[in-house]
Amino acid sequence: MHRLLILCLFASSAHAHGGQLAAEGLFYQNDELVAISANFGLLSKTSDGFEWACFDNLTSVPFEGFYHGDSWYAKTRAGLFESSDKGCSWTAVGDSLAGQPVHGLRRDGEALVVRAQRLPAVGQLHRDEGQGFATWGAPLPEGEFLDFMVRSSDRSVFALVQDDGEDPRLWVTDSNMATWTLVATLEGLSYPEFIDLRLGEGQLVFAAFRVAAGELWAVSSGNELRRRAQLPTPVQEGRTHEGEHWVITLTGVPLKAIGNGPFLPAEGPEHCMAYKGDRMVACGDIDDRHLVLERVEGGFTPRYPFEGLQGPACADNECNARWAQLQSTWLPPNDAGPAVDAGQPVEPPGGCGCVTAAPDELLWLLALVFGRRRRRCSMV
Repeated sequence: MHRLLILCLFASSAHAHGGQLAAEGLFYQNDELVAISANFGLLSKTSDGFEWACFDNLTSVPFEGFYHGDSWYAKTRAGLFESSDKGCSWTAVGDSLAGQPVHGLRRDGEALVVRAQRLPAVGQLHRDEGQGFATWGAPLPEGEFLDFMVRSSDRSVFALVQDDGEDPRLWVTDSNMATWTLVATLEGLSYPEFIDLRLGEGQLVFAAFRVAAGELWAVSSGNELRRRAQLPTPVQEGRTHEGEHWVITLTGVPLKAIGNGPFLPAEGPEHCMAYKGDRMVACGDIDDRHLVLERVEGGFTPRYPFEGLQGPACADNECNARWAQLQSTWLPPNDAGPAVDAGQPVEPPGGCGCVTAAPDELLWLLALVFGRRRRRCSMV
């Protein structure tokens, strides 16, 4: 029942946004944007701008790439794959991850941590600090390993696990990672996932379903739980900007709370969010004409116009012919001038846009919309 509901929500979100081209993951290093995962390919920063690589170099199904160090990563049920050449070629990651289905990636300082599990076996964390992946800590308790988060204040690691027919449970282990201790059973909730709202020192936040509605829960520095909000629709991710707490629902609706106030509809990001240092940034789309929206007082400043994309990163690639089709969605006919990024604060426009496609392009665009869910932005 819940899985059917989730599929319906994802389909509704994709339909509501018209399947327009959009950024879906923003990756910063030292406050510099170095890579963008978009729903039309992977964009890697060069001295001349961002170069594009298509998904077909790994799979015909669109996916959300994860950029770390100087490499792209892609999580699949066949294992973790890495590309060190801007997404042009891919290699399966071995070490402790060999053959393990990968379900999530997070940064932890300079390290990359992976959540892997082959059901019905228990889940396991794997960590790479630059010398290759190795198992990190004890195996998880029985059940589906849904998500994890490292609390920076004390290095405790929290995990969300849900066994078939039971309520999900929140577990914690200390920095030694030797044993997992039960924090709480999340009665009546399902599909909880951590989101990166910053409510206070030492606090973590997770979002969950309660039937078809959504709830936000905070975990205090003393590992006590309190419900922060009840919402009509479940939440897919969140970020904090100064005193503002922003979330995006699974249907792509932005909500904002000021301090401890209620979450209310607001003009804001619909695709994903990330942190640039301590400041919130958001993913733009073709309606915004820019790939990034930076939060400023009174609105959002657009950055990195679509027109500034430099073209294919891979030489003699079969899918490079698609680049001209993509360009036609953002370049005016007979465009002769370079794009100008004025950097003026604007609120993202309401409503939704559609991409006009010829019949031979329509199948690819449908795969782009329905081939994967538009989900959380990395940088957590």
